[in-house]
Amino acid sequence: MSRIVRLDPRVADQIAAGEVVERPASVAKELVENALDARARRIVVQVDGGGLDQIVVEDDGEGMDAEDVRLSVERHATSKLRTVADLTRLETLGFRGEALAAIGAVGRLVVDSRPADAAIGYGVSVAGGRVTEAGPVARPPGTRVAVRDLFFTVPARLKQMKSPAAELAHVEQVVAAEALLHPGVAVELWADGARRWATPGNGELADAVAAVVGAEAAARSLPVEASILGGRVTVTGRILPPDGARGNRHGQVLGINGRPVRHAALRAAVEQAYGPALGPRRYPVFWLAVACPPEDVDPNVHPGKWEVRLDRERALAGALYGAVREVLAGGPPAPVLDPVPAAPGPLRAAERQATWVFGPASTDASPAVRHPDLAGLVPLGQWAARYVLAQGPRGLYVIDQHAAHERLYYDQLRAEAATVRYSQPLLTPLVVDLTPAEWAGFEAARSELEAAGFVFEPAGRTLRISAVPLLVADVAAGGLVGVLIQTWSGSWSEPAHPVSWIADHALATAACKAAVKASRGLAREEMAALLRDLAATDNPRACPHGRPTMLQLDLEEVDRRFGRR
Repeated sequence: MSRIVRLDPRVADQIAAGEVVERPASVAKELVENALDARARRIVVQVDGGGLDQIVVEDDGEGMDAEDVRLSVERHATSKLRTVADLTRLETLGFRGEALAAIGAVGRLVVDSRPADAAIGYGVSVAGGRVTEAGPVARPPGTRVAVRDLFFTVPARLKQMKSPAAELAHVEQVVAAEALLHPGVAVELWADGARRWATPGNGELADAVAAVVGAEAAARSLPVEASILGGRVTVTGRILPPDGARGNRHGQVLGINGRPVRHAALRAAVEQAYGPALGPRRYPVFWLAVACPPEDVDPNVHPGKWEVRLDRERALAGALYGAVREVLAGGPPAPVLDPVPAAPGPLRAAERQATWVFGPASTDASPAVRHPDLAGLVPLGQWAARYVLAQGPRGLYVIDQHAAHERLYYDQLRAEAATVRYSQPLLTPLVVDLTPAEWAGFEAARSELEAAGFVFEPAGRTLRISAVPLLVADVAAGGLVGVLIQTWSGSWSEPAHPVSWIADHALATAACKAAVKASRGLAREEMAALLRDLAATDNPRACPHGRPTMLQLDLEEVDRRFGRR
């Protein structure tokens, strides 16, 4: 039988390195985070050959003296931990104490550093896990780490690497995430001798986005800011509106306490805040940072520190969902149409019906106006029994009658849920049997749904629904409840799903089913009522699912198309 023996230290180092150093991007991440922990105000990253030839990270941080430089390349040597208890209140980005040792085990590593109060620096060189050179060096305060010939000791890993262009893309994604999560630090990225981008380090995320992603994205981005749990948890950042979505998640940056992470539940919370406005296989673009007490985060679950465990995962997911949802509901101004729309044709007789009074229309002839720019809209007509055309001080508006009316219903449902309940008993109560997953979702959302006007009589896992909100009493309740059950079940497939999403989605579904349909012909009085009430609602430019309610065509654009400008 084979006997158990102690591994040769070099073999052990190779195994450890395989966990920490997956590709050049892993090296870039570790080195940039070390620079951030050293309180650098400027970080320069240079990449050659996609990082397989060389990666150099230089900073103006605190620097290390000779003893610390020598210890920095040894395994399990760190300045960031002293006791096991420190793992429960970690306030730095790096902590494993083996990143430089792991990098030196699979590449050629040179570390030069100098504290600000030292007259000269100190450097050490490592190749394949062995120190090859050490001694004084002349350099400015700060640290410079150069990694060359990555994976030269592990040919099998080297063969698995992609093309230099593909590896560079991974490096850039990692460095960009660090730069966007730390806009107060100036970060530069160079590739094969050319500067790709540089952030100003002025603390403004919008300026960092402009440098890394582009000025247009920065200009279109919407600021996000929220606070929960008495200020213990904050969410800040910027997001792009739904029309900025992409076919992949490469545009998503999510950080917890300054550390970029991949967290399925938090990412899902953000994506679901966009609702169906994204469309199939479309993913939102966002740059969001969550700050919470360090004792609520366990980062010691992944060698590369990409994954973390959270004590308040549901609260964080709810905060992200709510913050993004609120911003999208307020939304950007109505998007300006680029192409000139076709002139509205005459409505067919079948599309015209008797005047129909909008359910949530205010009984006050002059409801409070919250959006003066929309208060002056004058209905011109209806296009294809689907869109209301209106003239306003800023041009021609095309209003989606269903989305706009859905917004009005939703706002009134939410208002009633927050004040007083109005319910309509069902002539025949609905009885449904729920699966365990559906029941879990129902129990979590029950209080908010009951506040909105639903009346439930549960017995075991059989649910008897005896009343629904008054505003949707005329809706096919069975179909609505079926959608709610699917919502409960589907939402609980993600761990720690925010409860508020379930209730919000339920109310949005109710509003959608009750709102006037796209095929309904409207009288001019109905159009005027819709426009009047839309100007009085809090968030007139998006339906509760995130779709725009209106588009705008400027007169200047029409004049330009007709050659008048």
